[in-house]
Amino acid sequence: MSQTYKKLYLLVPFFLIFSLKFNAEGYNTLGQVGLINIPTALLKEEQSSYITFSKNSYSKFGALTVTPFKWLEASFFYNRPDDLIWGSTPGLYLDKGFNVKFSYAPKNYFLPKIAIGLDDFAGTGQLSKEYLVATYKLKNIDITSGIGWGKFTSVSSNNFKNPFSYLKESFDKRQISSDSGLGGSPAYGSWFRGDATIFGGIEYYLPVNGLSLKVETDPYSYFDFMCCGEGQTSQSFDFRKKDSDINFGINYQFKDFGNFNFSYVKGNTWKFSFSIGFSSKKPFVKKKNFEPSI
Repeated sequence: MSQTYKKLYLLVPFFLIFSLKFNAEGYNTLGQVGLINIPTALLKEEQSSYITFSKNSYSKFGALTVTPFKWLEASFFYNRPDDLIWGSTPGLYLDKGFNVKFSYAPKNYFLPKIAIGLDDFAGTGQLSKEYLVATYKLKNIDITSGIGWGKFTSVSSNNFKNPFSYLKESFDKRQISSDSGLGGSPAYGSWFRGDATIFGGIEYYLPVNGLSLKVETDPYSYFDFMCCGEGQTSQSFDFRKKDSDINFGINYQFKDFGNFNFSYVKGNTWKFSFSIGFSSKKPFVKKKNFEPSI
């Protein structure tokens, strides 16, 4: 285990001591219920629809996320990196894809919620990754830990042998589809295959209503994650270099209408995102009880 991960785990007892209350979940910078750049096992209320927009120094990202059932989250996203080339012109590359997450909440309160997810499963592969994740809620603190494949394993120092390969050797190698550059076809041969890695993080809800702090591990290599179109530019090295494996940020949840994220990622880049939407399960207008007089 690297020193970075050990430092993160040492923060757990500190947050547990100061746990005060429980708050609602918010979307991360990639339009998923999660921390900053990683997902959690939590979902929004069913019949929810939200739009997320995020921006940092070299990319813009937008996603439409819906939760049609209490166990399913699905999103459609666009990603536009400013430093990548499209048709020999920098900044014109535009990527799109689909994400899904299936969540299960045990009836036993003392057990964590668990989820399985497929990201960019029918796209170009710029964000393709799969994961199994668990989130435990303790009053005003959410603790998340998971195992990921694909783009989660871009940083090889923290990778390990795929546990599924002990069941079947074909899981040991991640297959790349010949048409993955164009997208549109599910890449079955790559799902949950190849090396795996561990990720995790904490969200601590402050006494100020709607405000929370987030800390997470950053498993990505940004020369591979959200990359690379038809090629990188001379600015890509400065934009995508990574100085830290820990991301941290602050989040404000505005009731059920959305949330704002302001975070510091990969040790050198500020990132802002906001989500806005609603749940059609709740009535927007309160109606007075009708009491007929006879």
